[in-house]
This record gives sequence, structure tokens and C-alpha cells, in this order.
Amino acid sequence: MRDVEKGHLVERVVQAQKRLQRQVASTHTNPLLQVNLTMQQLKVLLMLSMGEARSSQELTRGLGVGPATVTGLVDRLAAQGLVERREDPQDRRVRLVEPTESGRALVARLEAAGTDHFRGLLTTLDVEDLVALERIVGRLTAAAIEAAG
Repeated sequence: MRDVEKGHLVERVVQAQKRLQRQVASTHTNPLLQVNLTMQQLKVLLMLSMGEARSSQELTRGLGVGPATVTGLVDRLAAQGLVERREDPQDRRVRLVEPTESGRALVARLEAAGTDHFRGLLTTLDVEDLVALERIVGRLTAAAIEAAG
């Protein structure tokens, strides 16, 4: 396959994936539409839910925003009971931010809803398509890991 044809095919796949994302996102049952969080607040909550508590400096670097922005985001999440600050036992000058049980539960509900919806879509495919999709997703995952590493 020539590079030009491959480029066109890649673009068609990208556009198809965008249409799928829009369709899934526009569903009125999408729990993301029920959450009263900004995109930045959601990013903070997701970052915190992926591991250990983080300092504001780590959040600043991870989000690529300024310290004042992170402070405001964390303040608003704390006011909703989704995160809390605590002292770093290794350095008392540092305040760590971590999700509360409510914050963890919210992320778990969002992830479960997304997984359930995706599983439902996958059940509409035949076995051959599922086998091909599994192979392709595996290759894309390996490429993403390689690109990140």
C-alpha cells in the first residue's frame, strides 16, 4: 500500500473513531454529563485516582498549569468532598492531595459505566471482528507504550 493510500486510510479511521466518540458522548445516559465538574477538575480527580496521593507541584507538572490554577481546582474539589489535603509524612512542609471515598467512588462509577457501554457495543460484533479488534487494540497498546517509554 502506498503512503498516500495509507494516509487516507488512517484519516478515515481517525474520523470514524471521532464519530464513535461523539455518539457515545452524546448519549443522555452518559454519566459524564451528570457530573458537575469542569474538565480540569475531572483531570485532577482522575490523576489522583490512578495512584498515590500527589503534591500540588506534581499536579502542576502533570496538568501543565500554574500553581494558582491547581490550588483553585483542588479547593473546588475539596469543597465538593471529592479530594482532601493532608500533610506529607516525609516532609511536613508539603501538602498531599488524595481522593476521598466519594471521589474514588465517582471515578469508579464513571469507569464502570464506560466499560459497560463499550462491552455492550462489542457484543454487537461477530467473533471474527472481535478477534481482529483484540489483535489491533493489542498492537495499538504496544505502540502507545513504546511511544511513552
